Amino acid sequence: MSNPPPPYVSAEQCREVLTPLDVVERVRTALEWDAAGAIHWPQPRSLNIAPDKWGNDYHMKACVLEEIPVAGLRIVSHPLDESSPQCTRLILLVDPATALPLALVDESWNYVQRTVASIAMAAHSVANPDAANLTVVGAGRLAETGAQYYASLFDLDRVTVVSRTPARRDAMADRLRAELGVEVVTQDSVREAVEGADLVLTATSSSAAVIEEAWVKPGATVACVGTAEPGAALVERSDLFVVDSPDQLRKELVELYGAEAPGWITASVGEVVTGAHPGRTDPSQRALIITEGMASQDIALAYLAYQRVIAS
Repeated sequence: MSNPPPPYVSAEQCREVLTPLDVVERVRTALEWDAAGAIHWPQPRSLNIAPDKWGNDYHMKACVLEEIPVAGLRIVSHPLDESSPQCTRLILLVDPATALPLALVDESWNYVQRTVASIAMAAHSVANPDAANLTVVGAGRLAETGAQYYASLFDLDRVTVVSRTPARRDAMADRLRAELGVEVVTQDSVREAVEGADLVLTATSSSAAVIEEAWVKPGATVACVGTAEPGAALVERSDLFVVDSPDQLRKELVELYGAEAPGWITASVGEVVTGAHPGRTDPSQRALIITEGMASQDIALAYLAYQRVIAS
């Protein structure tokens, strides 16, 4: 007798049943589970094929969340611009006791939310308490959603948006002004936008550095969605270098910055968020955060969406 097919949870359904607060809380919970050793990871953590002859990247990640319990397989394919809406982002949820599928979840909406919630939470954990002005480099979905999450976690006075595409930059600034209720300005020069900023978020599709170490003032907190965005000098010279998963990011750091780069990591996001590492110990320290995403967060969020959809 064959098993019935698992239900499909669409990205629109995820958006309807999840709130930004849900995302932040679920990301934090997944970090706490990881710190407690309650997540089972495969080796290697990510199976990558990049790129194929059409220029697309593919990767698969998986883990078992013991506390729920649920297993998940995260399958992703996308063009070189990972923020492109033309992509595949699916999570297969599996009951670890029976090995039967629970649901197939389209995490296209979840991905954007989780990515920026994780990095904004990490920034909030290491930034100076009085950090009040944010510079966002980029004008895509991740950049705009990132500004929204920063505004929910920080008491911002000003947001500066800088992008190589003025029309997208200006449109994003208009939307943020209407939504956030804080001063939002635009800037043509990345250098001028970064210099003097308390908080910097880079969310671009660049495969090269978009900021320079000399532009980052003492006490600033820089968060990057892409590993290449901060450049070698800032990665090496930051006083506090935090990543979501040292194991997962090791290969990419070595490829970009050399064999010594993994040794520059100070702590993981989980260690900082849970207090296992003190994070910033001096107001003048410059902090750098790079997150590429952990499957545990995606699977935990997908499971929460699945639960709410079947309950509705």
